[in-house]
Amino acid sequence: MGHHATVRVLSLVTVTMVLAAASSNAGGRTQALPPGPLVFLTRDGCANTATMRTRLDAALDRLGAPADYAVIDADTLADGDARRGYGTPTVLYNNRDLFAMPEPTPPIPSPT
Repeated sequence: MGHHATVRVLSLVTVTMVLAAASSNAGGRTQALPPGPLVFLTRDGCANTATMRTRLDAALDRLGAPADYAVIDADTLADGDARRGYGTPTVLYNNRDLFAMPEPTPPIPSPT
């Protein structure tokens, strides 16, 4: 397996594990992600959006969860919306970054 294939598999495994952990309840059983709390943030021209969406969809499929999430263009959010400060692409679950990045605090810098 080449380096890029290894990175792709590890990324899929990471997303699957994080989603599985986020969707499990206190009893340790895994349940389907409830509809609505999963958000995919992107921006027009984001070079990694297609790859991340493919990996997110594959991870949800492996979990048996529907690929039912909102796709939001961060540039359309209100100026005061903290989600504008995340890099893109970003996946939020219950308004928290899937990979535990802290919520951006105002003032939100413009994307570069």
